[in-house]
Amino acid sequence: MSRPIRDLAPLPDLLHGAAFAGPLRTRRPVYADLLPPCNAGCPAGENIQAWLASTRAGEHERAWRQLTADNPLPAIHGRVCYHPCESACNRAELDSSVSIHSVERFLGDLALDRGWRFDPPSARTGKRVLVIGAGPSGLSAAYHLARRGRTRRDDALRHSRVPSAPRRTGG
Repeated sequence: MSRPIRDLAPLPDLLHGAAFAGPLRTRRPVYADLLPPCNAGCPAGENIQAWLASTRAGEHERAWRQLTADNPLPAIHGRVCYHPCESACNRAELDSSVSIHSVERFLGDLALDRGWRFDPPSARTGKRVLVIGAGPSGLSAAYHLARRGRTRRDDALRHSRVPSAPRRTGG
């Protein structure tokens, strides 16, 4: 029986191409961003599912606190945002998208009516930050910095004594 057996797989050539002797990975992982479409479409980066779920459960103050962790001005934002989150909503394929901006406005108005207050800021770090502008972006930046213990210096580089003066006075 000098004939080679043809049923067996050929043995690997380990002498040539020594770098290829072990297992090789030629494919790399692809990282997928698995945010829900409404969160991915939100320009403010809000965790929409969290506060919508709390609102649906009737826990309005908890929903407001979850919302204000990302957006300190929900009553205003619910009125002026062009809500791209709603056009990205999966629910639109079934019947109609969730009116996210209406719920956001409702939570903001409810907080104002009931007098809910923000949690006190964390311990001060001693670092000072200058926020230029007192419009929605400047106020939001000052809020998030204060939450992280930074103090703000609001007496310099102010265009007017009234926040958002160019929008109010046209100048």
